[in-house]
Amino acid sequence: MRPRLILLAALCVLAACTGKDAETRAREAEKKIKDSIPDVVGAALAQKASPEQIKLAQEELKTLSEYLGEATGTLDAVTVSAIQAFQRTQGMKADGMLSDKTMRLLQEAAARAQAKPS
Repeated sequence: MRPRLILLAALCVLAACTGKDAETRAREAEKKIKDSIPDVVGAALAQKASPEQIKLAQEELKTLSEYLGEATGTLDAVTVSAIQAFQRTQGMKADGMLSDKTMRLLQEAAARAQAKPS
């Protein structure tokens, strides 16, 4: 019991000897955590998809009721969010990227949806 108490006291002293108060340490920890989280939407917005490919994806996402905006061919956060939602329904990694696989599955799903009688 005594060695544990000594170890605990030593850890407390070491923690207090950093010269930083608890708020500063908490802010640094928060920043470190935020910096470790990837910016998925930012990466998706920076992808090199053509306006034609984006417009086609938007139209197919509309067919599937995943996208409610106009099919403009402009990649924006709403489009990325719709792509991510579709990817989740397909069991894919929801990264918002218009990969070949995402486009193929999107085209197949939209074709099935259009073939169904209303």
